[in-house]
Amino acid sequence: MPKVTPKYKQEPFDKMLRRFRNQCERAGIVKSVRDKEFYEKPNQKKHKRNQEMKRTRENTARKQAAAEMRRKQSSMWR
Repeated sequence: MPKVTPKYKQEPFDKMLRRFRNQCERAGIVKSVRDKEFYEKPNQKKHKRNQEMKRTRENTARKQAAAEMRRKQSSMWR
């Protein structure tokens, strides 16, 4: 659990709160709470994971194709 203490004597509460929120984000607490907010069936989890993997593969393929086209075009003008 993240813990925040004042860095100096008169540190404003807003700054301490911001530091605490950032520490919670980095620790992954907010993400885990959002994930556990509602029950998700195992099949839904599997489907969601498969969709993410599919999207990642498609994005990677698209980026590689774009890089290949840039490489071809740059070699064509030399």
